Amino acid sequence: MLRHRRFILILNLSLSCFLIIFLILQSNERNPALINYCLINNITSSKEFYSNLVYIPTLNILFCDVPKAASTNLRRLLYGYLNQSNSFTNLDRKQIWLDHKDFFKKYYLTKTNFEFILNNSNRNLFKFLLVRHPFQRIYSVYYDKFVNNHIDDTLSGWKQLEEDILLQMNTNQTLLTIRRNDIKLDFRTFLLYIIDSIKRNQLINSHWEQIVQRCAFCSIDYNLIGKIENFHQDKKFLLKKLNQNYNKIILKFPSKEIDKQSKKQILLNDSQLIQFFRDTIQNDDDFEILIDYYKPDFQLFNYEIPNL
Repeated sequence: MLRHRRFILILNLSLSCFLIIFLILQSNERNPALINYCLINNITSSKEFYSNLVYIPTLNILFCDVPKAASTNLRRLLYGYLNQSNSFTNLDRKQIWLDHKDFFKKYYLTKTNFEFILNNSNRNLFKFLLVRHPFQRIYSVYYDKFVNNHIDDTLSGWKQLEEDILLQMNTNQTLLTIRRNDIKLDFRTFLLYIIDSIKRNQLINSHWEQIVQRCAFCSIDYNLIGKIENFHQDKKFLLKKLNQNYNKIILKFPSKEIDKQSKKQILLNDSQLIQFFRDTIQNDDDFEILIDYYKPDFQLFNYEIPNL
């Protein structure tokens, strides 16, 4: 009886996932080459990818929230539009992510309203996605969360995550010794932790999760794929669309200097960063595991795949 119930539960979950993907494919004119790539490479979406999607009806937009791809400044900008004030575009990190968390929470989709919006939204719904080189995201999040300490990082659990990583990667350490000796997470250990998480098939943190899976890129027909590396141009198109959709107020994209870090990482171009990752990992097999995980992001967003 118990086995039968489990079978029914698994069957229902499978049918629900199939229905979501079917609805997506039916509602969008998909690029045949993209569909072919996704099928050949068996690309799947994250289990609850819809929870990463933000739908703001007054602006007629839907986008995927991608950490470490201008997500904080994008939130500042949208908060300014929704409150019809330019002053909100200068809110600090704590204000925008913690103090106003509940304000934004209502715009994130659930499985139920995702299906409804997909079936009932008008054809003019503007869907966009901001992406960044996979290694640049990893490099950025390490310095942002584990080197430059912010008050919101402690409140958001980043200190605890640092300790969890150290415990997972250094089995001879205890929480007491880590705290007593003030042991900090070094970059190599951080990279090896990501690789170890991939090997174990563990849940990957949203700040370095593969974007293609996180944002259901193989299923959703995004109108704009903005790249941080070309953001001086891509943001102009994004702002033009937002200003057209909501002409009550005209805003500019906030300056990235608002979140200026006290300890800046050394700026490296993509080629330099790839070599830095390779030298830091010190193991070709592990380096290959990292590349394989992010390969869909490299290929679908036109980033050069590192040589093995």
